[in-house]
Amino acid sequence: MSLYNEKYPIKIVIAGQAGTGKSTLISTKKTGSFNIASKMTIGVDFVILEINHNEKTYQFLVYDLGGQKRFQFLHDSYIKGAKASIILYDLTRIITFNSIPKWIALLMAENPQIPILICGSKKDLIQYEDIKNFENKWIDFVSKIPKNCNIIGHIFTSSKTMEGIDSIFYTLADYLMLSIESYISKKI
Repeated sequence: MSLYNEKYPIKIVIAGQAGTGKSTLISTKKTGSFNIASKMTIGVDFVILEINHNEKTYQFLVYDLGGQKRFQFLHDSYIKGAKASIILYDLTRIITFNSIPKWIALLMAENPQIPILICGSKKDLIQYEDIKNFENKWIDFVSKIPKNCNIIGHIFTSSKTMEGIDSIFYTLADYLMLSIESYISKKI
């Protein structure tokens, strides 16, 4: 017996600086192909993604939060009630990695227990040595974040090659299923 009904809706938000590839990542997952002509998100965008994983179908209601400062006043109401989140940074722009704590604070201010998956985008544009450098930065970063942050993982992705795209949504689905199963077992 499945704990999730077929196509159980799960609200998630994707956050990060402007130009990190949030809309492109979502479009790539939805269409199965890379579209270089992605446009800047004005405010907040919404997409429904159906994810088939481990013989279950998940319906992710994805809220793509525009990364520009002028739209951040809108974010609070979309973060409330989200079951999980993705923070995307651009591997070719270190400033976007350095902004992760700001995005964590924004998410946790409205949803203190929200699971957060951190993803580095545009892996296809950097060298192997740079990946190793980011892995070291990640290890250092994790050692400094507050213990109350619910960081559930870190994934390198490329919308162009589709590397890591499925892993993002499978990781979220697996985490959420384990959370529900754990909650139910404590109630029994």
